[in-house]
Amino acid sequence: MSQPSGCPSFAVLGPPWADAPWPAWNPLAKIVHPTGWSFGCSDPGALINMLDFDLVVLGAGAAGMMGAMAAAHGGRRVLLVEPFMDQANNLAISGGLFPAAGSALQSQAGVSDSPAQWLADLRSFAGDSVNERIAVPVAQALPEMVDFLIGRLHAPIGFLPDVVSTGHSQCRFHSTLPAGGAALHHWFRQQIHAHPLVTLHLHAVNPQRGPQGFVLDVENQRVRAPHVLLAGGGFGANPAWVAQHIPAMRGALYNGAAHSDGSAIAWGLDWGGQLWGMDGFQGQGHTNPGGLTRLGMGIPALGGILVNRQGKRFVREDIGPSALAPWVMAQPQGLALEVFDAHIESGLAQHAAYQSALQAGQVLRADDVPGLATLAGVDAQGLQATLREVQAMAQGGGATDPLGRTHFARVLKGPWLASWVTGALSHTQGGLVTDGDGRVLDAQGQWITGVWAAGGCAAGLSGRGAEGYLPGNGLAQSFGLAWRMAQALGPAIP
Repeated sequence: MSQPSGCPSFAVLGPPWADAPWPAWNPLAKIVHPTGWSFGCSDPGALINMLDFDLVVLGAGAAGMMGAMAAAHGGRRVLLVEPFMDQANNLAISGGLFPAAGSALQSQAGVSDSPAQWLADLRSFAGDSVNERIAVPVAQALPEMVDFLIGRLHAPIGFLPDVVSTGHSQCRFHSTLPAGGAALHHWFRQQIHAHPLVTLHLHAVNPQRGPQGFVLDVENQRVRAPHVLLAGGGFGANPAWVAQHIPAMRGALYNGAAHSDGSAIAWGLDWGGQLWGMDGFQGQGHTNPGGLTRLGMGIPALGGILVNRQGKRFVREDIGPSALAPWVMAQPQGLALEVFDAHIESGLAQHAAYQSALQAGQVLRADDVPGLATLAGVDAQGLQATLREVQAMAQGGGATDPLGRTHFARVLKGPWLASWVTGALSHTQGGLVTDGDGRVLDAQGQWITGVWAAGGCAAGLSGRGAEGYLPGNGLAQSFGLAWRMAQALGPAIP
C-alpha cells in the first residue's frame, strides 16, 4: 500500500486483507473496552515525524469505508483507523440491503421510483420521528452513490427485484448477489486495501482537537488532519446506554458488533456535539436463538406467519422486522415459531441470511401440520386451527384478520417448514446531530469545525423505538451521509 509523501516506516500498518492473521500486540498502542478507541504512542518524546492527511476516518464499517473511498477518489489523503479489524462489524453482520430509489439499475429493471417516493414512504412509515435534517440529502445521495460504485469502481452490486419489504411502495433494495452484508463488506475492504490514497491503521488512537484541526499519535509518528469523520457503530454493545435510552430492550439479545459501545458518540459529545433520536433502534424479530443466524425479513412478505407455543398468532407479521422484535420477546420464553412452506423457501435462494440459518440446522421440515407441531413442540390443535384461519384469509371471501394484517401473499400448504426465532437488538439509530452533509452540529446548530459523523454514531433517519425503523434505514444513512461528506469536502486542491 502506498502512502502520502513523507510517510516512512508505517507504510503497511496492518496485515494483508485475505484471511490474514491478526498482528502481534503492539506495545505502542492500547485498546480499551468498552470505551476503547483510546491512547496512541506511549512515549511522545519518541515521535520522529509529522504526517499530514486530509481526513482521518475513525471506524471501517459501512460509513467509514464509503467515506474513505469517496474522499480518496476525490484526491484526498485518508487515514482509516480500525482497531477491531479482526471482529465483525455491523455491515458484515447485516443483510447487506440498502435502498437507492431512482437508481439506474432500478430503472433498467422497469421500476419507476424516485428519491421523493422513498421519502414519502419513510414519512408515512415513521411519521414525525423522521430526521428531516438529513432525510432529503440522503435520499438524493443514494442513487448517485450506487452509480459511483458501479460506474467508477465496478462494484458487484445488483438491484433486487424480488425483495418486497414492509413500508416500501416499490422494490428498491440493492446489494451483492446473493444479498449479504459479509460479501459487501469484503468487497469494500478489498477496495480500501488497493487505493493508494488510503492508509489503514489497525490500532487505537486518541485524537486531540485544537484550533488548527486534529492531532493523533500513530506508532512513532504524529498525524495532523483538518477533518475527522466519526464512523463508529452506535451503542448497542453498551448495556448501560441501552438501558438508559432504550429501556424496552434492556437485557435483550444483542446481535450487532461487539465493539459498538458508543465511543465515537462520546468523542463527539466531548467536542460539543448534541444527541438526537437515542430511543431509535433496529430490532430483529427473525433472529434464531443464540443470535448466530437469522431468517431475514422476507418470509412474512411471501406469506409466512408467526405463532407462539400454543400455536396461536399474536401479531400482524407484516409490521416489519424491527417493530416485530418486542412482540416476539413478549411471548413465553421470548420465542416464536416462524411458519412457512416449501414454495416460500424456493424464493429465498438468493437470501444469504436464510441460507446461513438453513445450513446451521435452524429450519424444521414436515409433510403435515401434526408432524411439524411435534418437531417444534407446539400445540398441534392450536397450530392446525391457526393455519386454517390464515388459509381462509389468504383465499379472500370476506375473512378479515383480527390482528390487522391485510395481505397474505399465498395460501400456505405443505410440505411445511418452521424455525424458532427471538427478538434481538441489531443496532441503535440515535447519535450525534448532523446536517445533511454529515457535519456535527453544536447546541446552537453551528458546525463544530472539522468534525463529521455518519453511520451508527450519527443520528439516524428516524427515531421512536423500533417502530420508526423503515427497513434499510441503517445502511441508507451510513452510505448516504458518508457520500455527502466526501462531496462536501470536495476534490483535493493540487
